[in-house]
Amino acid sequence: MKKRWMAATLVTAMIMSCTGGVMTAYADDSSSDGETVLTLWYWKNSIQEDLLEQVSEEFPGVKIDAQLYSADDIEEKINTTIASGGELPDLLAMDDWIANLLQYPDEFVNLYDAPCNAADIEDQYVEWKWKKAETPDGKLIALPMDIGPTCMFYNAALFEAAGLPTDPDEVAAMMGTWEDAYAAAEKLQAATPEVKMFDFLGHIFVATLGQQTTHLIDKDGNFVADQDNIKDAFMTAADAKPYVYGGDSEWSPEWAAAMNNGDIAAFVGAVWMKPEIENAAPDTAGDWRVTSAPGGPGNVGGSAIGITKNCEDVETAYKVITWLTNKQNQLSSLENLGLFPSLISALDDDSLMYEESFFGDEVVDKYFVEAAKNINDLYYPPNYSSYQDVFEQQLLLVQDQDKDPEQAYQDAVDEARDMYDMENLF
Repeated sequence: MKKRWMAATLVTAMIMSCTGGVMTAYADDSSSDGETVLTLWYWKNSIQEDLLEQVSEEFPGVKIDAQLYSADDIEEKINTTIASGGELPDLLAMDDWIANLLQYPDEFVNLYDAPCNAADIEDQYVEWKWKKAETPDGKLIALPMDIGPTCMFYNAALFEAAGLPTDPDEVAAMMGTWEDAYAAAEKLQAATPEVKMFDFLGHIFVATLGQQTTHLIDKDGNFVADQDNIKDAFMTAADAKPYVYGGDSEWSPEWAAAMNNGDIAAFVGAVWMKPEIENAAPDTAGDWRVTSAPGGPGNVGGSAIGITKNCEDVETAYKVITWLTNKQNQLSSLENLGLFPSLISALDDDSLMYEESFFGDEVVDKYFVEAAKNINDLYYPPNYSSYQDVFEQQLLLVQDQDKDPEQAYQDAVDEARDMYDMENLF
């Protein structure tokens, strides 16, 4: 927006006083009338801070007033602001919970409209990611920044000890479907009884659900968690019970210890899990590899950036966000923050084809690039994570308390339907 810096500073001070923990960067007290100041809400490592600093160099007369929130708090801050009729910033970074904001299209600039005309660049991005920022009635509220394609991570040393193939292409062929994967798991656990093939059922359900073409609520708002494809995803995850170590989170100390100790041979995870497994299992450096996931690729995470209705200079704002998400800056964000590109040209760049020592000098991103280009266009409905959690919690009962999978699925459907009915009561 075009504002005097005094006004921008006052707004920032008010926000800081109301939202403890917010830090404001890249603003100063010197300005002149006519300067364009674009406010931005983001969280740490969602956008490179040096890129925000470079906006004024790339666009003379434009400044970014960037307000940094905790990754755990920013969604709640946005929802509270919308609910109270408060003022959103000009630019808004959104994580995969963008699905929850698609129900508020009037809060955002439709990037398909002039002066943005975003349809002109649509074919430059992977299609499924672009669609995640599109409302059911065809409005576009954001441009893709990064993505989280999934593959299978596996410990080649454990595979070798069990007499299984270790080459990524051979493993992909051996474990192309979940049925194939469980057959391989049976062989591995028979040869090395102290090792489990996978980590926990919830992790597998995230993978199997992400391989579907519809989520628990479809694009028209219909409840579809009781349909065959969702049941198949649930039961496929439940079938892994004999082959999982246990637990419920990849962030737990127990998970890290199991990885480091060689208790778990494989897991399906997003590309951003590369540093996580390196940090969790330093003693296994050189043993890990990456290959295609059983059943096909999915996506977990990834962010986007949009322009809100409060922005007074949409044309300049659109130039800024297209620059922030251009090929050069996506490759820079990959190198410095590990944010995997959403632009096809960036995915095709030779710089991604490098060997990684932790993964036995494998060119790991080869598989993530392939996954990124073949992910289903899966619509994520508002509040999708709450619905998904209901099914994951039932799988936890299957995993840890031997609950009957059929009953667990039915109980998940019933609970999810109750949630749906409550949300659509009025």
